[in-house]
Amino acid sequence: MGKDKKNKTSKHIKCDVQFDDNPQGVFRAGDTVSGTVEIQLDKPKKFRGIALRINGFAATSWNAKLAGTDAKNSKNNKKTHFNGREDYFGSVTYFVGSDVGNPLEVLAGVYRYTFTCEIPPNAPSSKEGKYGHIRYVVKLSLERPWKYDHVFQMPFVVKSHADLSVAQERMLKPARAELVQTFYFGLTDPLIVTAATPRTGYAPGEVIEVSIHVNNQSSVDVRSIMVKFQRVDTFLSQVPIVKQYFEHTVMEERTIGRVAGRNDAVFEENILIGSTVPTDDERCKIIMTRYEVEIMIRPVRSRKKLVLTLPVVIGTVGLPKTLYPMEMLSKERAALGMGTGSPIPSESPPPYPDDALPSTSRAFSVDNLTDVPTAPSTDDVKEHEFEKGSEPYTPRDFDDD
Repeated sequence: MGKDKKNKTSKHIKCDVQFDDNPQGVFRAGDTVSGTVEIQLDKPKKFRGIALRINGFAATSWNAKLAGTDAKNSKNNKKTHFNGREDYFGSVTYFVGSDVGNPLEVLAGVYRYTFTCEIPPNAPSSKEGKYGHIRYVVKLSLERPWKYDHVFQMPFVVKSHADLSVAQERMLKPARAELVQTFYFGLTDPLIVTAATPRTGYAPGEVIEVSIHVNNQSSVDVRSIMVKFQRVDTFLSQVPIVKQYFEHTVMEERTIGRVAGRNDAVFEENILIGSTVPTDDERCKIIMTRYEVEIMIRPVRSRKKLVLTLPVVIGTVGLPKTLYPMEMLSKERAALGMGTGSPIPSESPPPYPDDALPSTSRAFSVDNLTDVPTAPSTDDVKEHEFEKGSEPYTPRDFDDD
């Protein structure tokens, strides 16, 4: 429940929204949302109408400076508000009155109304980010033409369905990346780093097996290798122009050992996937989600940060277990803290809840936006405030001793 500048709650009015057989308010795309609204009036009130609105939508919003587009205004960087919106469904039901007409007096007492609404099967998952969100809300409005409306809100969560078996061949393909780097203006032998995962598609409760091969033919030591599993959300604006920002949320991060010059080393990291929203670049056109494993190599006495990226796809339903080699099954058991003889559970307890981890990197811009964006002020946001993010991860200096 909430209020904004043009909508107020009242101490004489109480409202409660209950979902049928679903006290947590968590639904899947394609489900039917049904429930009961209870309104309690302590004294008689006049309303033009009492309306219930159920809607699902995506919205993006941020403030940034936009560079001038011609020679005359090239130095005139004006602070601009960027935003976008996409609606998925909406319904309006008037329990009393209508959006037009004369006010009606409603006597003191308790009133109960039922509601129902279908979620489209292609609705995207609920998401919250610094520069946008996908939300689903039940909103009750007690409308008064001569004063601010009384508004009560109850959000609910929608989870989309993503079965990796639909694109089984693509999900089974391995991901691989390689970089070759020399130092001192190309005077050294190369440092060659190769990273790979055995497949591309995964689901919560499964393990990403990351193998890293460091063939250091140079004389420069590798001080550390950092492995990150992260979610990357892309936010798009529509007004005044189309621009995009990225927000990185680190789900898992670990640092592994150094590799001396003229040495060769192989590392393997097993990353357990917790509960999270699926990969999605189709259901929503202004907020898209992807996942990747990032490997950062930091050489000694060098400012260079060498980065490899392995894209992975996260679904809600994994590939059939019969497609996995037995070695992968044993590693999943180990990551889950189970013995080799224990069965694999169909659903493992998530190590963290959906969208609970804060971002560990700063959103950055592209093209002609000249500064780091800021979340809109309360004057710009009429209904919701975005959460603040945190600073990007910065590795500490290496100690040669």
